[in-house]
Amino acid sequence: MSMKPLRILPLFLFALLIIEVSGCHRKTHITAITPGTVEMNSSVQQNDSVISSILTPYKTGMDSIMNVVIGTTTAAMPKEREKSETLLGNFVADVVLNSGNYAYTKTENTTPAQVCILNNGGLRSSLPQGNITRGNIFELMPFENEIVVVTISGQKMFELLKYVAASGGVPVAGMKMGIKADRTPGNVLIQGVAFDSTKTYKIITSDYLANGGDKMSFLKDPIKTETTGLKIRDAIIEHFLELTRQNKSVTPALDGRIYYETK
Repeated sequence: MSMKPLRILPLFLFALLIIEVSGCHRKTHITAITPGTVEMNSSVQQNDSVISSILTPYKTGMDSIMNVVIGTTTAAMPKEREKSETLLGNFVADVVLNSGNYAYTKTENTTPAQVCILNNGGLRSSLPQGNITRGNIFELMPFENEIVVVTISGQKMFELLKYVAASGGVPVAGMKMGIKADRTPGNVLIQGVAFDSTKTYKIITSDYLANGGDKMSFLKDPIKTETTGLKIRDAIIEHFLELTRQNKSVTPALDGRIYYETK
């Protein structure tokens, strides 16, 4: 899973710094370069003036992008685990399903995917109530993961349902599912229709999970894999921007899409 947050500065810039310093002191020469990263935070101001002259303009430029407000929320969406469903998981899964399907069906004469499945570990931070900045979304989704559509058999779809039940719930959209007391699948509706193991299903997810990440082996070796060319992070950002153009806010909600059966 590749991570490329814009708040991190590659240390190759320090190689340029060393070259600059060595130009002032002829006896100094480069003996080694160690790759790494530097957090673009207030600590850069504590470096000497030469380092600051390189880092500060970069940080200022990043801040001018990351601090832009792109939308608002009516409630906070905390990063939570050990819950059958969460405000954050529902929100992101809904965006990925809807935006992913829009990108998928826009260029292909095909039917949309029925279900989105994501993983809790892929959501890296909470979203606050009120103003949401571009930086908030990069913190939530710092990975370069793209949205893909995998077509799987009914048997593999049942493996997906068993995974969701055994996990006690993960971010999903397009389905409603009961979990039995022994953490096996109960009643399942896919787009309002009862699950049928004889049918095939289209699943929208990240390219990381489609390759079997987070032990989702049921997504590997599918009947078909199709790309959308859309990154999850970009889909979330565009969703906020579109609502802002409509003078609307994100209103997160729990809707019982994953629940524990009482009988």
